Formats: sequence, structure tokens, C-alpha cells
Amino acid sequence: MERCMKTLNTCIMGRIWRRCGMPLPALFGVLISLFASAVLGQTKPVLTLTFDDGFDGKGQAGVVKAIPVEKPELAPGKFGQALKSGPTIGYVDYPTEGLLNLSGGTVEMWVCPLDWKPDDGKFHVFFEVRGEGALYLYKYWTGTNLLMLTCDDLSGPYAGSQTPTEHWKPGEWHHIAGTWSPQGVQAYVDGKPAGAYLVAGNPPKSFAKTFNIGDRPWQFERTTASLIDEVRIYDRPLTTAHIAAHAAGNYDFSMKLSSESSTLDYLIDPDAGRVHVRLDTNGADVDDAKLKAGIAIVPTGSGYPDKPSDLTFKRGQTQATLALPSRQPGQYDVIARLQSEGNPAIDMRCDLTIPSTEWLGSKLGLEDTVLPPWTPMKVRSAEVGMQNDKTTSEIVVACWGREYTFNQSLFPIQIRTAGAEVLARPMALKLMSDGKGAKWQSQKTRVVSKSDTRSELESSAVANVGTTSAEFTSRITAEYDGLVLFEVSCKQPDKLPLEGMTIEIPVKTEHALYQHRTASSWIPTSGYVPKPEGVVDKTAFAPYAWLGDNDRGLFWFCESDEMWPNSRAENAIEIVRAGDEVAIRLNLLTKDQKLPPHWNLIFGLQATPVKPIPRNWRKWRFSPGRNANVQIVWPSPTRKDSLSDFGWPRAADPAAFAEHIKGLHDKGLKAVPYLCLTWVTDSTPEWKYFRNTWDMGSVDGSIPAAGWKHQFALVSPVAKGYSDFVMTKTKEFLDQYGIDGTYHDQTHPYTSNRVESGVGYERNGKRHITYPILGYRALYRRNYAVVKSLPRETFTNAHMSGKVTIPILAYDDSYLDGEHFRRVVKDSYMDVMTLDSFRAEYMGRQWGLMPFFIPEFDEVHRAQVEPTRGMMALLMIHDVSPWPIWCNEKVVDEAFAALDEFGYVDANFLPYFDATPPATTDMQDVYVSAYKRDDGKALLIVGNLSKEDRQGTVRIDASRLGLPLSQVVSWPDKSALTVSKESVTIDVPRLGYRMLLIQR
Repeated sequence: MERCMKTLNTCIMGRIWRRCGMPLPALFGVLISLFASAVLGQTKPVLTLTFDDGFDGKGQAGVVKAIPVEKPELAPGKFGQALKSGPTIGYVDYPTEGLLNLSGGTVEMWVCPLDWKPDDGKFHVFFEVRGEGALYLYKYWTGTNLLMLTCDDLSGPYAGSQTPTEHWKPGEWHHIAGTWSPQGVQAYVDGKPAGAYLVAGNPPKSFAKTFNIGDRPWQFERTTASLIDEVRIYDRPLTTAHIAAHAAGNYDFSMKLSSESSTLDYLIDPDAGRVHVRLDTNGADVDDAKLKAGIAIVPTGSGYPDKPSDLTFKRGQTQATLALPSRQPGQYDVIARLQSEGNPAIDMRCDLTIPSTEWLGSKLGLEDTVLPPWTPMKVRSAEVGMQNDKTTSEIVVACWGREYTFNQSLFPIQIRTAGAEVLARPMALKLMSDGKGAKWQSQKTRVVSKSDTRSELESSAVANVGTTSAEFTSRITAEYDGLVLFEVSCKQPDKLPLEGMTIEIPVKTEHALYQHRTASSWIPTSGYVPKPEGVVDKTAFAPYAWLGDNDRGLFWFCESDEMWPNSRAENAIEIVRAGDEVAIRLNLLTKDQKLPPHWNLIFGLQATPVKPIPRNWRKWRFSPGRNANVQIVWPSPTRKDSLSDFGWPRAADPAAFAEHIKGLHDKGLKAVPYLCLTWVTDSTPEWKYFRNTWDMGSVDGSIPAAGWKHQFALVSPVAKGYSDFVMTKTKEFLDQYGIDGTYHDQTHPYTSNRVESGVGYERNGKRHITYPILGYRALYRRNYAVVKSLPRETFTNAHMSGKVTIPILAYDDSYLDGEHFRRVVKDSYMDVMTLDSFRAEYMGRQWGLMPFFIPEFDEVHRAQVEPTRGMMALLMIHDVSPWPIWCNEKVVDEAFAALDEFGYVDANFLPYFDATPPATTDMQDVYVSAYKRDDGKALLIVGNLSKEDRQGTVRIDASRLGLPLSQVVSWPDKSALTVSKESVTIDVPRLGYRMLLIQR
């Protein structure tokens, strides 16, 4: 049998397996030739719903009783009667037992949208089953894609195969299907698969008692409906050929067993020295009882050994666990002999590489040093008073721009950042017992160690909880970037008669204008803290939250809810307004809950901004555009001068790539390639070998769909050896080609429950997710150290959208935000966000990062002038720079030309939201900010964010600008303006701006 040359990584129970088989389009072509083959034993559905005689279905054992939800209807369908379903009508549930198979299956149906189009911005959920995890077949709310989605925890991570439906029209019937298996999921529309490969992801661990068929809306209200007909469910994933035949109306199709249609895959456990192998017939129509197989590992090219083929099959699958042949680098084959009764044996093989690991233990980027632009830490103590006849002292931990003050306390009594004290009162741990708060009897803090890079403190406190004396300890680690980590524990925590436990982080109202926290959707929840007194926001456990103003803030984070008995309550985290403070209240425990015996709560604080933004940061410009000096080297699956794999530091053709980089340097451009630190191509032998301990259980299904040959898998940042590996490869790449920095995508904490990879935890036999924020931070800091060690000027950028996780982002020069408005924004960003949300998330000044914004106009609006002009008005009045793609580049260049002629790169920015703004106006939705140069020039940016032309007066504060108003001209046309009583009257176009130059 010819060696299988096509490979693919897919996911089994959260693990990525090495798979040998053909990509689906090629397989499709092979299998179509089998349409005319002799009739075989067909794979029968375990449930068929025709709706011709009602909602009940037909199973292999008889009638399957339907459970109508609300009032679903029957209507004329494609083949007879159909289910009519929608939020104003109803749906139908069916029992899962005996019908849905955890180890693999298929759901297929015909769907007819009655009164909606795919771009309606709503969910349409046609198949849904939950439990410990979930499976969904649905049309996503943004865009037009149909998804087959899987997860083993409802909190994520999710993995989904997606395929477009933009051609659908009301009244038209379409065949849809979704398959799931240990190898991954696949979505189909009209018989065509979403991509060449399955999308790996963790399948559910259990199913609820029922599953749903219908057209559910989830959280978005709507009144539209669909018809659903001829629903069939199978206990195994059907092949592409099966589904294509069914979509063509041929439900009698059957497929012979072959090597082309079967898959052989494996998973290595290097620590145990084991290889777990799985052989799957992939829905071939053959009786399990007639199948046998043998599996072995042999040196590359060797034949099948002399051993019996005694493995049996269940639902077309069998598996075996074999010993790893060696610990030394080498090449091997996993070989399988598949035998079907009465037919010749079929041999299959996959290559298995044991890689060299000279990179393991690398110290690259791990030097214990203060990275620029931070400064060494300082710790100082001062006596401040007496407590219990003893002198007490404050301990101040200082780093760049911030101070954390402790005074015989578990937590800071004050935090100072950007020149202001932000705490309204000391942070507090509050205990409730017998209906009242416990009083702290004694507290003390001492310095354990200190250095330029980190300081360690230890605090302890005693309180009477009921009749029990409880001693709490807080181990505190502060580092030079301003991150302070708290590890709080107590003796015999499960014995404490607690009725409540909270931690309060009270921030002064003037410094808690805005909030930003984890969002459950891609659209973030940044913006004003609501005004009413009391609880103004609440959520179940979330990994981070930030309160701040226009110049500073305080970021709290916690990686896990393991030590948080109340974490699932809707008020586990509250934002509470009370008088002159806004507090983050962490409700750790409430009545009838107990702390676990090993209770050890770890959380962190980081005051912002985290580092100074260079005064001349505006010199950095992304290509394309005027005076660009940064070229993001975007990966392409078809170009030789690109990367070999998506987001991976390896060239497709080293010579061509080197020439590409040289060409950029010759044009004065910094070469900054698109990379992903925590995603890896499955083409590397290291990934195939270590994936069991590196994998977080998800792949990006859009990458193969874009034409790449290999999967893009999510890696745990705390996985054993992974940081050494990726940093070694990154450094080699930077050095080999003279790279000037890195652009990182996906720069936010992903979540997983794969304890094998150092994430997640187990409780009562069930796994739960964690957010490895500190692991991501360590990895990004290591990358930052490597880049900044290069003997040339460098630039780094981190992309994320709606998830400003500052402990991670701190270790990049700049950040890029705004992708989540794709397919959402039309002609004005003010239709999809508010100014307070923009100030809270996108400005950069309160975070300590150079801010860049990615436009997301569709083809129609990016060709127009006004949408981009309105965006530039929004960005300029907030001092944010665009990456001029997916917008009108000419409009951006016009703005940059005027700014450059003024010389704004080295100017100070005076915003409209300042306590003393540079100018004011009564024109509605018009805002005025200014750039002020040291040589006595100022440029006012008068931005009109409305969709109406405005005319009115701009009142200029000459004293704020430090300039006389003798010369005010329109810029860049330089036409003089009449000044009357420090005011000028001007017209400002809709979705536009005016520039006014003031000089001595």
C-alpha cells in the first residue's frame, strides 16, 4: 500500500491526534466513483423525522416520542409535511438515550428560511444538545456562516466548522448537516463540506436527557421562522460522499471499505512512553462483526510485522496502546492492517517522528533583569504610629509610575498611579459569622526579600470567626512592571463557621469613571460605570475587571474559580457604587457554603498605566499609507516569500523570504511578521510529539479553509517545554532574516480544562476551566525580552479585540483593537459604540500602550469618503492611530498629510475630555482636542461625529494653550479665520472634521 502523504491533525477528547487520510475534497472525488458500486449493508439512521404523521420519529427500535416545546406547527414541506419552528411558534425535543452517540455521529436535515436572510444578525439554532459540553448546528448571528460547534465545557473552549450561507433566500430549501467524532467536527451545506479538514475540538463528555430540533433564537429576539424536514441522525460520522448523495436525494447510497476513506491516527504520551492509536472506517457501510485489525510501530518503510490482527470494531472504530519505540530522535511508521471478512487485507501507515530536543531548558529571554522602559523597584518603610503599644510602619513598594502602600495589612491601604491615589479606603477582606462581621484583632506585614525586579512581602491577620480564632496569611509578590500577586490562605479553612466572605477593592469615584471586564461575546462591555447607587453591575466568576479614568486605573484578575465557592452565583463579582467610591466586590462565599480544606486564593492587581508611552510614538505608521515605516508581513498560503505555515516563524522559501525582507528594508520599512505565540502549526514534529501535554484542545478552523495545508492549534502557555521551544524558534527566525519585531494575534487569555497541559482543575471528578493569565504574561515577557535584545530599533504590536488583559499586553509596545466591529459597523462607528466605551478601551493612555485601531468597513463603505473621514475624526480627537486597511486609504493619507505638515509627532496632546479642555463648542456631537508643539504652535481638531453638517462657534482657551489668538487659520488650506472674544465660527461637515492652526 502506498504511503499516505496527506496528513491532518484532529482533536480527540481535547487532544490533537496525528491523522493519515485524504483531505475531504480529494476524498470526495474518490468516493463519488463508488456511487455505482454494488449494494452494501447501509449505515442506517438511528432516528428519522419526516413529520408526515406528526412530530414523533422513527427509531431502530420503534417510535420515538416527541416532546413539543410551546406550540410547534406542521406545514407543507419538501417531501410532505415539515416542522414549522421559530420563537413565536415552538420547537421539539427528543430523548438522547440510544439516539446520540458521544463518540461520533451525524445530524442532517432540510431547512427552508421562511422570512429571513442569512445576514439578519440573528441566531438560528437548528440542532442543540447540551450536557457536560454541547453540540450545536446553527447559523451564527454575525455574518452568514452555518456552524457545527463542539465543546466539553459550556464555558469553553469551543471549536467549530463553518461554511457560508449567503446565497440562501426565503422560501428556498437547503440541505445542512453536521458531523462530530473524536477526530473533529464538520459542517455541510447542500452536500459540500466547510473545509478540506475536520476542525478539531473537545467533544461533549455527557448529554442531557433531551436534544432540540427547531429554529431557536438564543438571546436575540426575533419573530422569523423556518421549515425543517427529513431530519436524520446517525450513530457515526457519515462520509462526505454519504452527505453529498443525501443532499442530491440519494438516501440509498452505500460506500465500500477502502484505505482512502479510512483514517489512522495516534496520540503520543512521551512521559508515559506510550502511543495511543485509533483506526476509523469513517462510516463505510460494513458490519463491525466482519472487521478485524492489527496495529504496530515499525522503522520507517518496514512492512507489517508477523502478528495477529485481533482488534475488534465498534461503530467502525478500534484502538490500541503501544510502547513508544525509543526516546532518541528517529523516524518510524505507525502501521495498521485492516481486514474485512472475505476481502484482501488493507494496509495503512502514518509517519511518527521522535524529534530532537536541544531547545529544552533554553534560557532565552529569562534573564532576571528590568526590561526597558521600566525602572528598578524600590521598597521603603516609614514609622507612622502605634498599634497595641507597638510602633507600626508603612511599607511602600514602588515601581515605574506607581506605589503600593501596606500598613500592617493583608492588602494595600493605598495605591498611587499617574500622580493620584486611587483607593477610596484600604482594600479589605470581610468575614461574616453569626450574622455580623468579624473584627480583625491583629495584622502585621514584613518584607521577605527585595531586588530590582521583584519584592516579596508577607502579611498576616487574626480575626474571631464565631468562637474560632482564624489566622489568615497573604504572601505578596510585586514585580517591576507593577503587577502585585496575592496568595491568601488560612489554617483549617473548612472548619471556619463562615456565613460570608468578600474582598473589596474600593476606588475613588473620580478614578472609576469607566469599567472594562471579560465579555461573554466578542462585543465588549467597556464604558461608563452606571450612575445609580448600589450594585451597578454583576456577573458570575470572570477572570478580570478594570476600573479607571482617562489617565489611570486599577486592573484585578484571578485565573481560577477553584477557591471561590460562590463563583457560579450571578453576583460572584459586583461593581458597587456607594457615595465617593466605586468598589469591585468579590463575593467569595455566602451562607451554607464552605471553603475547601486546601483553600489558597491567588489573585493579582496591576495599576495602570503600566509603562510610559514614548512622546514620539506617533512616528510609527503601518503600511499601507503615507510615510509608513512598519510593514506587517502577512502570511500567505500561496507565496514563496511568505511564512511556511500560518503565524509560525518559519519561511516557506528561505531565499525568497530573505529577499522579501531585504526589499522592505530598502524601502525604509520595519519588517514585522504576523506570528502567534500561543498557536502552533501541526506540521512541526515537536507538536506531534508533545501535543498531549501542550494542547489546550482547540484549533482555528478558518486556517485550512483559507488554503493552508496544516491546522493551527491552541497551545498552553504553561505547557512543559513549550516556551523554550517557541522562543528558540522565534529567536532563530529573527536572527536569520533581520526581523525588526513581532505582530502577535490572539493576545488574550484563552481558557481550557486540560490538566495534562497545566490548565484547568478537577473537583468531584469533573474538570473545570482556568485562564492562564500569568502563563501568557510570562511567555509574552520572554518574547519582549528576546525582541528588545536585538541590536536594532524594534517594534512590537499585540492584536486583541475587546479583551484588554493588561498583564499580558504590557509586554508589547502597542496594541491593536477594533476587529470585533467586522460586519457590524456600516458608515459610522458611533452607531455601534459610545464615546465612553471608546475612551475606556481604545485610547492607550490609561493602559500605557501605543494605541492603534483597525478599521472594519465593508467594501461598499470603505469606497466612500465619509465613513473613513468620520473614523479619522473619532481617532484624532482621542490621539489614536489607524492601520489604514479596510477603509479609504486616501482619506487617511489626507489627514496624515495635514498632521505631518503641522508636525504632530512630537506634540503634546490636549483632549476634549480634559478637566480644562483646549476649546469647547455647543455644536451637538462635535468635540475639540488639540496637539500643542513646544515651539508655540497648536492644532485644534474639531471632530463632527454626527451625520449632519454643523455650524457654530468654537471657544478657544488661550491660557490652556499658552498662546495668543492673534493668528488662527484653517488647516491645511491656511485661510485666515476671524477671532472674536476668543471664539471662531466654522462649518464642520457631517462625519468629518476641521483643523485650526494657532501660532504666535
